[in-house]
Amino acid sequence: YEETANAGLMAACREVAVSEAVRLYIADLAAFTRAQEGVQLGASTRAALALMRMCQAFAALRGRDFVTPDDVKALAAPVLAHRLIARGAFLRPGAQEEAVQAALAAAPVPAE
Repeated sequence: YEETANAGLMAACREVAVSEAVRLYIADLAAFTRAQEGVQLGASTRAALALMRMCQAFAALRGRDFVTPDDVKALAAPVLAHRLIARGAFLRPGAQEEAVQAALAAAPVPAE
């Protein structure tokens, strides 16, 4: 029963709409993490996809059938930071979260 229920929940989450503007915002965030000086390995395409899927689940848990830019902002650091690898002098606790916050500050937010 549990596997069937999980499959149903996952399918329901994937039906939550993600506008083209929000998809591009997520892609921009990933690209900004890769372009930062202190990042050796930034967020990959798979990381961006994971962020989008988490945003869909987040929106569904809040009773919405669409993802907002605020959902992306709320989940970007928890989803992306552990996927980044800092380099050199940037190898310190919190550097990955700072890189995600810098990407959030740099990426233009789509109008809702």
